[in-house]
Amino acid sequence: MKKTSLSILILIFILTITSCKKELETILETDYKVIEFEYGFDNYMNNYRLESDPFIIKQRNLLMINVDKNGLTTIEGNFVEDSLISSELLKYIIPNPENEKMPITIEKEFEFSGKVIINKNLIILAKINKELNFQKYSEIRKNIYSAFNLARNEYSIQKFDKNLLELINSTEEDDIIKWREVRQVFPIRYSEIVE
Repeated sequence: MKKTSLSILILIFILTITSCKKELETILETDYKVIEFEYGFDNYMNNYRLESDPFIIKQRNLLMINVDKNGLTTIEGNFVEDSLISSELLKYIIPNPENEKMPITIEKEFEFSGKVIINKNLIILAKINKELNFQKYSEIRKNIYSAFNLARNEYSIQKFDKNLLELINSTEEDDIIKWREVRQVFPIRYSEIVE
Protein backbone atom coordinates (compact mmCIF):
# COMPACT_ATOMS: atom_id res chain seq x y z
CA MET A 1 0.00 0.00 0.00
CA LYS A 2 2.81 2.40 0.78
CA LYS A 3 4.55 1.76 -2.55
CA THR A 4 1.40 2.41 -4.56
CA SER A 5 0.52 5.55 -2.63
CA LEU A 6 4.10 6.79 -3.04
CA SER A 7 3.93 6.05 -6.79
CA ILE A 8 0.62 7.89 -7.06
CA LEU A 9 2.03 10.90 -5.23
CA ILE A 10 5.09 11.01 -7.51
CA LEU A 11 2.86 10.74 -10.57
CA ILE A 12 0.64 13.58 -9.33
CA PHE A 13 3.72 15.68 -8.56
CA ILE A 14 5.17 15.15 -12.07
CA LEU A 15 1.85 15.96 -13.77
CA THR A 16 1.46 19.11 -11.67
CA ILE A 17 4.95 20.34 -12.51
CA THR A 18 4.58 19.73 -16.25
CA SER A 19 1.21 21.47 -16.42
CA CYS A 20 2.53 24.45 -14.44
CA LYS A 21 5.63 24.68 -16.62
CA LYS A 22 3.54 25.30 -19.76
CA GLU A 23 1.48 27.89 -17.92
CA LEU A 24 4.61 29.67 -16.64
CA GLU A 25 6.13 29.76 -20.13
CA THR A 26 3.07 31.54 -21.53
CA ILE A 27 2.98 33.99 -18.61
CA LEU A 28 6.70 34.85 -18.85
CA GLU A 29 6.76 35.15 -22.64
CA THR A 30 7.94 38.63 -23.67
CA ASP A 31 5.92 40.87 -25.95
CA TYR A 32 8.80 42.86 -27.46
CA LYS A 33 12.56 42.64 -27.74
CA VAL A 34 14.66 45.76 -28.25
CA ILE A 35 17.15 45.41 -31.08
CA GLU A 36 19.71 47.77 -32.59
CA PHE A 37 18.49 50.73 -34.62
CA GLU A 38 20.25 49.50 -37.74
CA TYR A 39 17.55 47.33 -39.27
CA GLY A 40 19.63 44.98 -41.42
CA PHE A 41 18.67 41.31 -41.15
CA ASP A 42 22.16 40.30 -39.98
CA ASN A 43 21.98 42.88 -37.22
CA TYR A 44 18.53 41.66 -36.21
CA MET A 45 19.73 38.07 -35.96
CA ASN A 46 22.94 38.92 -34.08
CA ASN A 47 21.65 41.49 -31.61
CA TYR A 48 18.77 40.09 -29.63
CA ARG A 49 18.65 41.69 -26.23
CA LEU A 50 17.42 39.95 -23.12
CA GLU A 51 14.75 41.64 -21.04
CA SER A 52 17.40 42.11 -18.35
CA ASP A 53 19.65 43.97 -20.82
CA PRO A 54 17.72 47.18 -21.69
CA PHE A 55 18.76 49.58 -24.44
CA ILE A 56 19.99 52.52 -22.33
CA ILE A 57 20.83 55.84 -23.97
CA LYS A 58 22.79 58.42 -22.01
CA GLN A 59 22.56 62.15 -22.77
CA ARG A 60 26.15 62.31 -24.00
CA ASN A 61 25.33 59.57 -26.52
CA LEU A 62 22.67 61.75 -28.16
CA LEU A 63 24.11 64.07 -30.78
CA MET A 64 21.71 66.86 -31.72
CA ILE A 65 21.86 68.53 -35.13
CA ASN A 66 19.60 71.51 -35.78
CA VAL A 67 19.00 72.89 -39.26
CA ASP A 68 17.00 76.10 -39.65
CA LYS A 69 14.97 77.21 -42.71
CA ASN A 70 18.04 78.91 -44.25
CA GLY A 71 20.16 75.77 -43.96
CA LEU A 72 22.30 76.99 -41.08
CA THR A 73 23.46 73.92 -39.18
CA THR A 74 24.33 73.64 -35.51
CA ILE A 75 25.82 70.52 -33.94
CA GLU A 76 25.46 70.40 -30.15
CA GLY A 77 24.69 74.13 -30.18
CA ASN A 78 27.78 75.15 -32.23
CA PHE A 79 27.36 76.61 -35.72
CA VAL A 80 29.02 74.47 -38.40
CA GLU A 81 29.49 75.34 -42.05
CA ASP A 82 28.17 72.81 -44.56
CA SER A 83 31.66 71.87 -45.75
CA LEU A 84 32.71 71.04 -42.15
CA ILE A 85 29.71 68.91 -41.09
CA SER A 86 31.49 65.63 -41.89
CA SER A 87 34.68 66.55 -40.05
CA GLU A 88 32.70 67.77 -37.01
CA LEU A 89 30.64 64.56 -36.89
CA LEU A 90 33.79 62.43 -37.13
CA LYS A 91 34.80 63.77 -33.71
CA TYR A 92 31.72 62.03 -32.28
CA ILE A 93 31.62 58.95 -34.53
CA ILE A 94 35.24 57.89 -33.93
CA PRO A 95 35.39 56.56 -30.34
CA ASN A 96 37.29 58.74 -27.86
CA PRO A 97 37.27 57.10 -24.41
CA GLU A 98 39.50 59.78 -22.83
CA ASN A 99 37.06 62.67 -23.42
CA GLU A 100 34.17 62.75 -20.91
CA LYS A 101 32.05 64.93 -23.23
CA MET A 102 32.14 62.42 -26.08
CA PRO A 103 29.89 59.34 -26.33
CA ILE A 104 30.41 56.47 -23.89
CA THR A 105 32.64 53.71 -25.27
CA ILE A 106 32.89 49.97 -24.66
CA GLU A 107 35.32 47.28 -25.75
CA LYS A 108 33.98 44.58 -28.06
CA GLU A 109 35.63 41.46 -29.49
CA PHE A 110 35.45 40.71 -33.23
CA GLU A 111 36.66 37.76 -35.28
CA PHE A 112 39.03 39.68 -37.60
CA SER A 113 39.40 43.04 -35.83
CA GLY A 114 40.10 41.60 -32.37
CA LYS A 115 39.28 43.82 -29.39
CA VAL A 116 37.99 47.19 -30.53
CA ILE A 117 36.75 50.22 -28.61
CA ILE A 118 33.37 51.30 -30.01
CA ASN A 119 30.75 53.90 -29.12
CA LYS A 120 27.95 52.50 -27.01
CA ASN A 121 24.56 53.42 -28.51
CA LEU A 122 25.51 56.70 -30.23
CA ILE A 123 22.38 58.19 -31.79
CA ILE A 124 22.33 61.21 -34.07
CA LEU A 125 19.10 63.20 -34.09
CA ALA A 126 18.55 65.87 -36.72
CA LYS A 127 15.87 68.49 -36.20
CA ILE A 128 15.11 70.03 -39.58
CA ASN A 129 12.92 73.03 -40.29
CA LYS A 130 10.10 72.12 -42.68
CA GLU A 131 10.70 75.29 -44.76
CA LEU A 132 14.23 74.17 -45.71
CA ASN A 133 14.51 73.59 -49.46
CA PHE A 134 15.06 70.02 -50.61
CA GLN A 135 18.43 70.64 -52.31
CA LYS A 136 19.93 72.06 -49.11
CA TYR A 137 18.41 69.20 -47.10
CA SER A 138 19.99 66.65 -49.48
CA GLU A 139 23.43 68.29 -49.17
CA ILE A 140 23.30 68.27 -45.37
CA ARG A 141 22.10 64.66 -45.25
CA LYS A 142 24.83 63.63 -47.71
CA ASN A 143 27.44 65.23 -45.41
CA ILE A 144 26.07 63.33 -42.41
CA TYR A 145 26.23 59.96 -44.17
CA SER A 146 29.62 60.72 -45.69
CA ALA A 147 31.01 61.15 -42.15
CA PHE A 148 30.04 57.56 -41.35
CA ASN A 149 31.50 56.31 -44.63
CA LEU A 150 34.75 58.19 -44.02
CA ALA A 151 35.09 56.60 -40.57
CA ARG A 152 34.26 53.16 -41.96
CA ASN A 153 36.69 53.54 -44.87
CA GLU A 154 39.54 54.73 -42.63
CA TYR A 155 38.92 51.82 -40.25
CA SER A 156 38.80 49.18 -43.01
CA ILE A 157 42.06 50.44 -44.53
CA GLN A 158 43.74 50.50 -41.11
CA LYS A 159 42.53 47.04 -40.00
CA PHE A 160 42.18 45.06 -43.23
CA ASP A 161 44.35 46.89 -45.81
CA LYS A 162 41.29 47.21 -48.05
CA ASN A 163 39.11 50.22 -48.62
CA LEU A 164 35.39 50.12 -47.95
CA LEU A 165 34.39 49.65 -51.58
CA GLU A 166 36.67 46.61 -51.93
CA LEU A 167 35.06 44.98 -48.88
CA ILE A 168 31.52 45.73 -50.07
CA ASN A 169 32.11 44.39 -53.60
CA SER A 170 34.13 41.33 -52.56
CA THR A 171 32.58 37.87 -52.81
CA GLU A 172 35.07 36.26 -50.40
CA GLU A 173 33.45 35.01 -47.18
CA ASP A 174 36.16 36.64 -45.00
CA ASP A 175 35.61 40.04 -46.64
CA ILE A 176 31.85 39.77 -46.11
CA ILE A 177 32.47 39.10 -42.40
CA LYS A 178 34.93 42.02 -42.26
CA TRP A 179 32.31 44.31 -43.84
CA ARG A 180 29.79 43.22 -41.20
CA GLU A 181 32.36 43.98 -38.50
CA VAL A 182 32.94 47.48 -39.91
CA ARG A 183 29.17 48.07 -39.82
CA GLN A 184 29.06 46.94 -36.18
CA VAL A 185 31.99 49.16 -35.20
CA PHE A 186 30.38 52.20 -36.88
CA PRO A 187 26.61 51.58 -36.98
CA ILE A 188 24.46 54.32 -38.48
CA ARG A 189 21.82 55.30 -35.94
CA TYR A 190 20.43 58.45 -37.46
CA SER A 191 16.94 59.87 -37.12
CA GLU A 192 15.29 63.04 -38.41
CA ILE A 193 12.35 65.06 -37.22
CA VAL A 194 10.72 67.89 -39.08
CA GLU A 195 9.95 70.93 -36.97
